[in-house]
Amino acid sequence: GMYMWRKWDGAQVERDLAALKASGVDVMRVFPLWQDFQPLTALLIGGGAFREMAQADGPLANEAGVDPEMMRRFRFLCDAAAKNDIRLVVGLVTGWMSGRFFAPPALERMNAITDPESVMWQVRFVRHFVRTMKDHSAIAAWDLGNECNCMAWTDRASAAWNWMNAIAGAIRAEDADRPVVSGMHSCPTAVGKPWNLRHQGELMDVLTTHPYPLWTPHCNTEPFDTIRNCCHAACETTYYANLSGKPAFVEEAGSMGPGIISEERAAATMRASLFNCWACGLGAYVWWCAFDQNKLEFAPYDWTSIERELGLFRADGTPKPTVVQMRDFAAFLKTLPFRTLPARQVDATVIVSEREEFWKVAQGAWLLAVQAGFDIRYALAESPLPESNFYILPSGTGYETYSGAAWRRILAKAEAGATVLITLGNGAVLSELERVAGVRVEWQHRGNHAVEATVDGTALSVPETHVRKLTLAGAEQLAADRDGDPFLTVHPYGKGRIVYCNAAIERNAELTAWPVYARAAKIAGVKRRVTRDNPLVGLTEHPRDDGSAVVIAVNYSPKAEEARLTIEGRLGDVYRGDVTAERIVLPPNEAAVFTVQASE
Repeated sequence: GMYMWRKWDGAQVERDLAALKASGVDVMRVFPLWQDFQPLTALLIGGGAFREMAQADGPLANEAGVDPEMMRRFRFLCDAAAKNDIRLVVGLVTGWMSGRFFAPPALERMNAITDPESVMWQVRFVRHFVRTMKDHSAIAAWDLGNECNCMAWTDRASAAWNWMNAIAGAIRAEDADRPVVSGMHSCPTAVGKPWNLRHQGELMDVLTTHPYPLWTPHCNTEPFDTIRNCCHAACETTYYANLSGKPAFVEEAGSMGPGIISEERAAATMRASLFNCWACGLGAYVWWCAFDQNKLEFAPYDWTSIERELGLFRADGTPKPTVVQMRDFAAFLKTLPFRTLPARQVDATVIVSEREEFWKVAQGAWLLAVQAGFDIRYALAESPLPESNFYILPSGTGYETYSGAAWRRILAKAEAGATVLITLGNGAVLSELERVAGVRVEWQHRGNHAVEATVDGTALSVPETHVRKLTLAGAEQLAADRDGDPFLTVHPYGKGRIVYCNAAIERNAELTAWPVYARAAKIAGVKRRVTRDNPLVGLTEHPRDDGSAVVIAVNYSPKAEEARLTIEGRLGDVYRGDVTAERIVLPPNEAAVFTVQASE
């Protein structure tokens, strides 16, 4: 656990790394514990006044107060990693781990993010560490630290910006070649919030997600091995990458142990998630963590049961089904005749507000699009929008979700020929709705109720906090609610069209509402080489220069699923799975990989 440095066993480190490499691991996160590597103590005089900094009651070994023996142990770890061809992401300021704050004794009562004394010593530590270790080939990247936004609290975005800038600047001052990795999770979109994604993109080279359903808002609502969690890692990491403008990877994924889901089901969910993340081009998927920690008798492992059984391996070194799954996935990739998977086809752009927290909405949009059979990306509403034939403007919660400038940019896209799907509910308001969407709001007021409608044969019920009465004002009605009022409509706007849905289907994560997205995609002219009749079988298409495409199919269900396929062209090579030109059969949480050739 976190005391590996002070209870050092180099032979065990070598055995551990060899076991990980044999299981297909190519990259690891490693954590020089802050209080062990910079063991500062404050020497006090009368009245408790501060006199000077010391190192374990003796003089500082160097200007940063870093322990030379700990640095030697870290170099040993790097050497062992190099022998096993494992690259390391180094979490520099490891002051937070598994629910406990680990700071040098002299600094532990200070706010690690805002106190200038603490930040000064962190900068000194980082510069010394990077300067000492930057020559080592095993180090792939420098990470600010593990979830450093949990080390201390601040409600000021500028304070978080200043801390990130100080630590990232310290890294770059000593090593300008390696990327600086965020190490954060749960970063908001709202620009007034600390650690927001715009600031992350400004200061970091690479962003990270830690997509646990147990800890991520709005996620722990269904069993771990169902569609929401099978999509979680790929969705959130794509969201971070798109909105920050920087690459992102899954830096920390896991099940949170057998108290949440069995080892076998955790492994099956990992398989689905691995294929999803690979399909989205995310580059790396890192599990938390290597070994169980249920034999450790100190905090945080002594505090909380949920931190003890998270490893790929048990404490006695025996492998769990998760590490077998990781090994098999890595081995499968090596069997493919292509080294690089082409980028996935993206069919729609989901517009994300920076004026309120939008993760719940963004995840809902991903889940609806996946079931509807197309792929999305995300774009910030307050920035220039990428070119697309199909935009989705999900409902906010009030009257200021989208600025006037953002609203005008969106309408300009429709004016130029794009299809824009607007969903609106929970009391949210957009201006000029009658002119834009061809529907008139007769009244709106508070009132919890369910909006019920049937779209293309599928019944859905969406919980709402407000009642909105609509009538047609030029739009074509595609579906009505249970009262016969407009629920889904389409209206020409310039050269394009506005598709309007009278409910916040993304915000409420109403999974049965996917036919709304499917109908809007059809209106927008979305074309796919392969379609299927089962919304629990997700498909991504990866076009190649010769007109063919690699197709990845993932079963989002813990049950076996079958689907009829319609292929534009002909079925090519099948690298994985039970696939024919007419149908696909997938075991629980399993994936298939095949190619589709263009028609001759």
